[in-house]
Amino acid sequence: MSFQAPYAIMHFLVILTTHLILVATLEADIAKRKPNIVILLADDIGYGDVGCFGNTSLNTPHIDSLARDGAKLTHHLVTPLCSPSRAGLLTGRYPIRSGMVAYSIIRVVSFVSAKAGLPANETTIAELAQSMSYNTALIGKWHLGHACESEGNCSHPNGQGFNYFYGLPLTNLKDCGGKTNVFIAWDYHIYRDLFLMALLLSISIIALYRHVYIDKCSLIVCLAFTWVLIGSAYYFINSIQIMNCILMENQKVLEQPLTYDNLTQRLTNRAISFMERHQKDPFLLFMSYPQAHTELFASERFQNQSKHGRYGDAVEEMDWSIGEVLATIDRLGLRDDTFVYFTSDNGGFMEERGDDGERQGGYNGPFKGGKANTWEGGMRVPTIIRYPRVVRSNRIIPEPTHVFDVYPTIASLLEVPVPSDRVIDGKDLLPLLNEKNKTSPHDFMFHYCGGYLHGVRYIPKTGDKVYKVMMTTTKLNVNELGERGCWKTYVCQCYGSSVDHHNPPLVFDITTDLTEDNPLNPNDPEVQEIIKKSLAAIDEHRKTLTPVPNQFHPLRLIPIPWQQPCCGTFPFCSCKEDSNNNPENQIIDSLQRTPISEEIGTNS
Repeated sequence: MSFQAPYAIMHFLVILTTHLILVATLEADIAKRKPNIVILLADDIGYGDVGCFGNTSLNTPHIDSLARDGAKLTHHLVTPLCSPSRAGLLTGRYPIRSGMVAYSIIRVVSFVSAKAGLPANETTIAELAQSMSYNTALIGKWHLGHACESEGNCSHPNGQGFNYFYGLPLTNLKDCGGKTNVFIAWDYHIYRDLFLMALLLSISIIALYRHVYIDKCSLIVCLAFTWVLIGSAYYFINSIQIMNCILMENQKVLEQPLTYDNLTQRLTNRAISFMERHQKDPFLLFMSYPQAHTELFASERFQNQSKHGRYGDAVEEMDWSIGEVLATIDRLGLRDDTFVYFTSDNGGFMEERGDDGERQGGYNGPFKGGKANTWEGGMRVPTIIRYPRVVRSNRIIPEPTHVFDVYPTIASLLEVPVPSDRVIDGKDLLPLLNEKNKTSPHDFMFHYCGGYLHGVRYIPKTGDKVYKVMMTTTKLNVNELGERGCWKTYVCQCYGSSVDHHNPPLVFDITTDLTEDNPLNPNDPEVQEIIKKSLAAIDEHRKTLTPVPNQFHPLRLIPIPWQQPCCGTFPFCSCKEDSNNNPENQIIDSLQRTPISEEIGTNS
């Protein structure tokens, strides 16, 4: 017995020591593990479209739960249009630095096969993550170009740091619904106008013939050319669906034209599958939703469930998908190790209407304006960050922040330096998120509409005021509902007769004047000082800009036939993804176990 007792004690001490070493090793491994990154990007969702940001009639329980578990950024800004905003998010830079701005009517990538796109020499968030051995995926909408100008110089997601891509290389267009198209949205009478143009040209050619300015042969050739040209324009307008409405997996076309049958479920399933495959290693998932850009869509399960028609159905289905992504993170035990960022690429599209006149755009809460302009409604979007290791729950962050800030923030989380050979406009938000700092990391933020600098936001380091100084503003009109938008055009424009120029600039105390209806007195010495500092900041900012190729030059926006993705021989491209036989999409059965009425609850 005297021998066994010391032996038992020694055995116990060995076991205890081994246990402590294992626990310490496990804790060290957890501490060393880089966080997963999940970006949830909505499309055209307004500040007032989300329950936790004040909406009482749309059901967004999963986005709301994200806010309860993290922090709402109530003064978060973006560039107010799709492609430029996404470029800024991915690079941490003003889009003008990468040439992702336009000085004409078209301000986004317009065709899958066009040359326009995010330049290959930009270093994206995904490429930063790849450098740290992250698995990266983009699921959903891209809209930053797809063509390759040379080997290794590609704008498509695989060329910009994403190991895996499943989604729309362009965007979700009206054409994809098959009922109308973007040309009709711009000009409701476009077919009539084409016919009248052909008729006018024909009459002119005949008049030339009758006055013996051209011979009979030239008459026939000119008439034939006119009608062939107009016919080609008609065919082109009606081919947008084949050219742009595409679903791809990496470089393979899976569906052309795109169909909306269970599209949200298919995107969700791919995201879930990606996280499950890479749960033991750090990953970056960019979940880029097509909702609620038009063409609006929702699966049968969500149709006619919302109080806000097709728009509301689309938003609520997106919220369901976000819930499934968050539930998967929890199920895999990754909640504490995952940085989740939710935002919208721009404000709600106020001017959007369906063929039946139904309002199909978002709601921007108390703010004036919306998508495509630099009024507050176009730039301030609902934003939430959840990262339990850093961000306490139920927090509200009212300090001004910007979508560009996500880039250096994620770089800080990954412990990787941002590129030193270029200007990075974003600021690391970690000190603000962990409450070491109480103020915005910015002194000034610059507001671009296309390539035109319309104004600047000034954030003094003392006091609690934020000022918005505007040299140029978009003209707005009031519709029958009292909403202020660019009703005379389909999309707000940034120049010419569509804007007003102000000298001296308009100055708004944006902390109290949310509607931007009460500019401060320009004769007030304090206001004059604000203007002086803001204009000086603009001068300094412009000195940092270097010439780069304009990605939205008209010649870069036209489609290139040999760059056109096609499952077949163009223009006879036709294929449909067999989701029933695809293992990735079998997850849909388990996702539908909860009746919608139980899952979304009520939020009104």
